Amino acid sequence: MSYDPKVVPFDRSAAYMHHRAMKNRRDNNVVDALELLRRAVEHSPDNDEYKLDLAGLLSEMGCLSQSNRLLLDMLSGGKAPSECYYGLAVNLLSASDVPGARRALSRYRGADPRGAYAPAARRLNDELQFYEMFSRPAGRKGRRAAALTDLGCERMREEEFRRAARLFERSLELEDRDEVRALYATALELCGRHRAAVREMRAAAEAEKTPSVRTLCMASQFYRMIQMPRKSRQMAVRAVQQHPAGMEMRMLIHTLSELSMDAEAGECARLAMQETPYDRQLLHVRAVALLRTGAPAAQAAKFWERIVRIDPEDSVAAYYLQAASQGELARESMEYAYQVPKQEVIARLGYVADVLSKAGSDLDAPWREDEKFRRLLKWCLTVDDPRFRRAAVTALAALNDPEAEATLREVFTRPEISCDMKLNAMVLLRLRGAVMRRALPPSIDERDGVLPDAEALLPHLPIGLRQACRYASEVLEDDYGLSVMPALALTMLRAHSRRQLVFCARWRIPAYAAALTYCYLSMREECPSFRILCHQFGSDFRRTVFYAARIASALEEESDEQTDRP
Repeated sequence: MSYDPKVVPFDRSAAYMHHRAMKNRRDNNVVDALELLRRAVEHSPDNDEYKLDLAGLLSEMGCLSQSNRLLLDMLSGGKAPSECYYGLAVNLLSASDVPGARRALSRYRGADPRGAYAPAARRLNDELQFYEMFSRPAGRKGRRAAALTDLGCERMREEEFRRAARLFERSLELEDRDEVRALYATALELCGRHRAAVREMRAAAEAEKTPSVRTLCMASQFYRMIQMPRKSRQMAVRAVQQHPAGMEMRMLIHTLSELSMDAEAGECARLAMQETPYDRQLLHVRAVALLRTGAPAAQAAKFWERIVRIDPEDSVAAYYLQAASQGELARESMEYAYQVPKQEVIARLGYVADVLSKAGSDLDAPWREDEKFRRLLKWCLTVDDPRFRRAAVTALAALNDPEAEATLREVFTRPEISCDMKLNAMVLLRLRGAVMRRALPPSIDERDGVLPDAEALLPHLPIGLRQACRYASEVLEDDYGLSVMPALALTMLRAHSRRQLVFCARWRIPAYAAALTYCYLSMREECPSFRILCHQFGSDFRRTVFYAARIASALEEESDEQTDRP
């Protein structure tokens, strides 16, 4: 073998790629650093240091979902470094999941109280306390008003508009806020009360004091809904003039895109990208705005190319990048929502449905052999239709595959996935025999268990106790802003199965409902007053105290038995 002095041996080892990645990171070439770190992890999959560096870089870039998935995959192995919990705490706080961040941080400090991140953990704990202090409404009235508003928003999403309007009205009685009044106006319009809706929206958005960006955005969408385009654009322009940031900027971009104010939406996206330059939603908005304002397709394609470099598995950006290269992008039909066009959605769902119907109960073969099916099944989790999301979750939970389980673990950290779908995934994983302590992220405590649907629990109770649960649920929802029917049904069922409760005739229902409410609030470490509860439920004081003691005693007995059990 002859030696050529012009050929220099080139070290492509994992260590070399990690070194080059860290240099690129220091030089702020973060996308290049990301690609090199991914290759280093592929070459050395057992190196926890490389994985932690990759997760940290993804977190810094705002790619929280990818970072969480990597950290959770490490934890699922059972021998991951404790720093994973610290990384999850940072990510969950960035996603505004304060309880989850608190729990993850607690696990890190418990696992390694003097670890390398101990000083940073103390600072993060102080930040959490600061965040909680300033995000919590002041006073009991403020907290109740905020809870009622949150519940009203839930009812709006469920299209229970009359119920939502009543909740917003009760919230306004406790605390008058422009944003809540704008929500109230929207709910009234959807209930068909047009005049009252317009009156309330004017009070919210056209008062003498300057309304918030959120209020102006809701007002803009409201006037668009009632076909007043000039007024709608006026509200949007007022919101732009306030130069918002953070979530308010996101809300404004969404409003501008719905009004087809393309130049303004593109400019706002450009400004927002100064803070989060790798956010795929903003990158997509920027690309679409450029196309709709007449820019060449090659200029827009650069933004989708950046998304694919950040996440090679992103099938949405890959679709638009391919369409741009083939000259198949129709400017007038481009949508701001980060999803493929409707016809492509139909084609993809059709392909997945076809594979699922042919495979039947044996999904392992197509999952292993069909790369397109594997990619599209993951993509189904991003579709707005909950039916397809549920089908994807069910299919993934049926697969005995590490990649499928990793995808499900990521589902638990995604806020757009509904709670019932997460609970469904947890049940399916348990049935398959997965170790839940490893499968669940720290934001979900295994000790809380999986609460079944209330309608599945209530038939196991006598009819009187069922009615008491429903009565307690109504009062807790109306007066405390808590939607906790499954928890109430489970509490009553546990108490009744442990100690047969006194027959609940019709005249005893208020007392049982008040007693159940007392026990539930006590478990939440709140201190309700028996006299106030009796007044709220119209129940007898002594009977309420007696039933509460019976329920509490039964629950204590059950708790003692579980403690004694090895």
